[in-house]
Amino acid sequence: MRWPATPWRYYGSTGFFMSELLYMFGEMDPRVRPLTFCVRRWAQSCGLTNPSPGRWITNFSLTCLVMFFLQQMRQPILPSIGAMVKAANTADIRVTEDGINCTFARDMDRVGFQSRNSSSLSELLLQFFEFYSQFDFHNRAISLNEGRALAKPDHSAMYIVNPLEQLLNVSKNVSLEECERLRIEVRNAAWMLESEVENATLSESERREQSWGLLNLFKHPEKSVIRPNMFFKPRMVEVSDLFDKSQTSPPTPPPINYKSPTVRQQVQSIKAAARSELKQLRESSTTTTSAAKTKRSR
Repeated sequence: MRWPATPWRYYGSTGFFMSELLYMFGEMDPRVRPLTFCVRRWAQSCGLTNPSPGRWITNFSLTCLVMFFLQQMRQPILPSIGAMVKAANTADIRVTEDGINCTFARDMDRVGFQSRNSSSLSELLLQFFEFYSQFDFHNRAISLNEGRALAKPDHSAMYIVNPLEQLLNVSKNVSLEECERLRIEVRNAAWMLESEVENATLSESERREQSWGLLNLFKHPEKSVIRPNMFFKPRMVEVSDLFDKSQTSPPTPPPINYKSPTVRQQVQSIKAAARSELKQLRESSTTTTSAAKTKRSR
């Protein structure tokens, strides 16, 4: 098949080309897809993701986190998108109807990337959790194009550079609270998996008595680790809680001890004046209501 000499111009969205890019990443190494699935399944079990839009992290952002982790390793498993762009030729040029350049090499042989990483899936999963438990989300941005962390350009809680529209942040919706929850959850997961490594010397009977293995991440996570309550407030308020009549009245504040008698006398005078005004308002309101009733009866 002969490629056209002039660049191709596709009339479509960047979402199509982003899906193509992620598909190519999944084809490069057999560990990419199962690792991504495992991370997304873990995030769902922890309540980090939600089917409805909101301030929590999305599955797409989680996928970007996995891809970035596989790029920045000492022996990377995936190349940077910038390397794929440099290896592109005229047959790889893709431009959307909005003028967004989505060009990158579709033939990985031209990229010349070959991974020498021999880590198993379980090792990669543990390394993923360890990496993001120490990642500086406060100051650093994640760039799949560069394959390394960059200085964060704004004050978003989490900044993941959009691979095809690099002026955008795909995780701009993530709140500071949810970013902190993610960091705590990956730290807890790393701790649990490290405990599995330490317990590898236990006998068969001892291992049967306690939860172990990868499924331990997805089973009753609230019982596995202690979570700080300050970061785990409920996202939604039950309507019934707003009308709970059994709620006790708020406790009365303790009495104030005034060191100065003059100040105490002034405060008491202000309170007495306020009570007098409230009494007059009530009496005035009662008189007005009675007059209106008398007028209607006539």
